[in-house]
Amino acid sequence: MSVRRPRIPGRLLLRIYLVGLAQLLLIALAFNVARRYAMEGPRSRFFERTAAYFVSEWARFRHQPEELQGTLDRVGQQLRVKVTMHTADGRLLASNFSPPSAPLSAEELQQLERERVVDKPEPSHVIQVAIPETGPLEAYATLVLPPPPGPPPNLGLMIAAVLGCTAITSIIFARSLAVPLQKLAEAARAFGAGTLSARTGVRRRDELGQVAEAFDEMAERLTHLLRSQKELLANVSHELRTPLSRIRVALDLANEGDATLARESLADIAEDLNELERLVSDVLTAARLDLATGQTPGATPPLRMELVEAQLLVDKAAARFRSARQQHRLEVKVDGTLPLLDADPVLLRRAIDNLLDNAGKYSEPGSTVRLLARATADGLQVEVADEGMGIDASDMPHLFTPFFRSDRSRARKTGGVGLGLALARRIVMAHGGSLTLESQPGVGTTARITLPSARDAEQAAELARHLP
Repeated sequence: MSVRRPRIPGRLLLRIYLVGLAQLLLIALAFNVARRYAMEGPRSRFFERTAAYFVSEWARFRHQPEELQGTLDRVGQQLRVKVTMHTADGRLLASNFSPPSAPLSAEELQQLERERVVDKPEPSHVIQVAIPETGPLEAYATLVLPPPPGPPPNLGLMIAAVLGCTAITSIIFARSLAVPLQKLAEAARAFGAGTLSARTGVRRRDELGQVAEAFDEMAERLTHLLRSQKELLANVSHELRTPLSRIRVALDLANEGDATLARESLADIAEDLNELERLVSDVLTAARLDLATGQTPGATPPLRMELVEAQLLVDKAAARFRSARQQHRLEVKVDGTLPLLDADPVLLRRAIDNLLDNAGKYSEPGSTVRLLARATADGLQVEVADEGMGIDASDMPHLFTPFFRSDRSRARKTGGVGLGLALARRIVMAHGGSLTLESQPGVGTTARITLPSARDAEQAAELARHLP
């Protein structure tokens, strides 16, 4: 099976290539401008001083025409400099090329007598030097410097090499960008088409790696959320089916006129209605907490705060557990005098009830559940410990996720839709506290709640608003 290599997008490659060429052109232009400004002044002064030196040497032969002509011819042959010498009145003394340079005009003579050396780089580089160096102008020399060397004969080859190197580096650079971008695009399309397992698989330490990692994390969260929603529908359907079926049977008996059996079913109907009410209440409470904490940053659920005696909360939670879970033993231990809490008693009691219910659900009948409450330096600590099956380490990070159920194999027996721990944690955090779990498979689970006392509750709740 052949592996399809990712194709480099033409637009991306062309854009990178053009950027590379633009960079080369800008570098060349900047270098030429800098060289021009850095060298133009010194180079011009060098030519002026050199020309003045040579002219002062040639001026010694201006009364020896043959010697002067021979000297200028050698200059033309060796240095390729065209030289013409005139007297101040325009008479030609000597020249190494034909036709010689024209005599200077009166204005040019005045300028030369004033400046002694006149450099005219345009259109051809001409330097005019007065003879002698100081004093009245007796003669002058006109030097025409050779043009600068043109481009090398292999300039085309050099340009081709530069363009080729730029193309190679552009392809490498474009591939390093295009491959992860294509993987990211393919993963996004596949995920949008319903393939929830689609991931980028990109592992890099640059910004592209961070984008790919963020996409994979988002896909993982969305996948878990979608699966949780499906599990919610399945669990709620299962939880609703059984009590509704029993209620329908009781109503059918009542319609048939069997009053005795109908009255005997009233207790079952009341229990089924309580289960339905608790299920609907859990779902609505979760929705309320999500809306309150998700829409407005820093918002908290609409708590009905009042001063609550922690001892009273513990007593009511213990009484409810003993009534609902008579097959379990409950040990209650209170260390010291429990503080007052600034809390919503209904929601806070539900949080403790949920922890006790979980302890009863996931431990065998006849086992012991322990409820410990103690005063701390900052407030209150409540522990609920059981002797149940425990929780696998792989499930621990997901326990506070709504609708997650670690004990799927015992779903029919334990019931619930996986909202108990999520609700308890959100309620505790809304009160400025924390909820942690410790568990060992086959040993049991301990849930620990910490809550601030009444004097610190407001400050802790404000801090909790800024927690993720």
